[in-house]
Amino acid sequence: MADRLLRWLPLAMVCGLLAWVAGRAARPIADPDDWWHLRLGNDLIDQHSLATPHHWSSFATVSWVPTEPVPEVVAAWVERWLGLPGLAWLFGLAAMVVVVVVYLANRREGRMLAAGVATVLAVLASSGSLTSRPQLVSFVLLPVLMAAWLQSERDLRPRWWLVPLAWVWSLCHGFWFVGVAYGFLFLVGIALSRRATAGELARLGAVALGSFAVVLLNPVGLGVLKAPFAVSSTSQFIQEWDRTDLLLSGPLGAAAMIVGTAVVWLLTRRGVTWARVLVLVGATFWLWYAGRTVVIAGLTVAPVFTAALETLLTRFGSPEEADASRGPGRVELGVLIASAAVLLTGLAAVVPHTSATPGDVPLGLDARLDQLAPGTKVFNAYELGGWIHWRHPGLDPYIDGLITPYSSAHASSYEQAVSTSTGWYGVVRDSAAPVALLRTGSALAAGLEHHGWVPDGESDGYVLLRSPSPASAG
Repeated sequence: MADRLLRWLPLAMVCGLLAWVAGRAARPIADPDDWWHLRLGNDLIDQHSLATPHHWSSFATVSWVPTEPVPEVVAAWVERWLGLPGLAWLFGLAAMVVVVVVYLANRREGRMLAAGVATVLAVLASSGSLTSRPQLVSFVLLPVLMAAWLQSERDLRPRWWLVPLAWVWSLCHGFWFVGVAYGFLFLVGIALSRRATAGELARLGAVALGSFAVVLLNPVGLGVLKAPFAVSSTSQFIQEWDRTDLLLSGPLGAAAMIVGTAVVWLLTRRGVTWARVLVLVGATFWLWYAGRTVVIAGLTVAPVFTAALETLLTRFGSPEEADASRGPGRVELGVLIASAAVLLTGLAAVVPHTSATPGDVPLGLDARLDQLAPGTKVFNAYELGGWIHWRHPGLDPYIDGLITPYSSAHASSYEQAVSTSTGWYGVVRDSAAPVALLRTGSALAAGLEHHGWVPDGESDGYVLLRSPSPASAG
């Protein structure tokens, strides 16, 4: 009995992860980026095209292209039909799919214990990014891609379906380029192993190259090729692109898998291939590069870590027994599907009561904002730009979380104002904004009040300020 319980404990842990993400979904929609994603999805629906809509703000001067149109359109339709509770349920569904896909990808590399431990650590590494945004599509597709290329490394057979997958991915999230890059990484690793014939390498190379070339057929246009790199001009102003704090729980989860894999390889000298070494090096880079990319480190190293753990487990049983245990069985899949179904049913009953009202936005100021004349400029808190675009589309905010339509000089000016460094008031004055919507007690709000701006209401930690006169804002 104890042995049976121990055997199924890893699956119970994965079901626990499903319950955990369901709990996260049963909250008010509060990610500040959700609002501009909804605005963009509605614009794309209304214009019947995936082309870039007109700039939402007069302060946005840089050309850009939508890089996540499909999930944005889906989210906009869900919100139109079911409101914010529908979005919360959709988030729960997508997050559960991430957990299940990560586990199934790991399961191809080892038995339940190894796959379960790796899944827990991978979800931990992803926890900082597991929010209700289109990036969840990438978190589903990246484990699928890793599983496919790891299998191609073993049998040297091309998975041609990865080519159309890359095209779909390029319509869903900017991390498509990571998936394409890993195709070339595996190709290099397989070539270095000298196991493949020239013909086999050519076919695998065609998959990698085709996955990149097919993105050129993206209906959004060639700008989608530049978009993943355009963010570098403004990434310094986005907190999640800061260098990784390795002491946080998410990075520690990824680091545990990276270090654990390396230690097992050093101790056993088994399971090491050129491709897997390159994956480990890549994961180390993503872990170091930025908080935003810790999730890539966790998702890419998880199946390799699973295989390393499996190497240790085979010492307690025969290799034949270990090989036979790889891949989920019917009972295992049934438990996962049943658990997710129960949780999603419960979530559908809960979210109308927990998620009908948005979180972390100044709802009490909506009436005052509605009274402002169309086109009124608003010097806003960064995180409220998307909310203004969606809830108050007639206003003209200074900046928003999409940020790519804004020049780096504009973003620098905004940082200058927020930090109230030398010349900051000139930035606000030059904006010609007669009102400001800022965090209560922030340095900028205090500075504006010192210059005579008058509070005109507070709500949920934010204050609406009016300039002393139109002239002083011009």
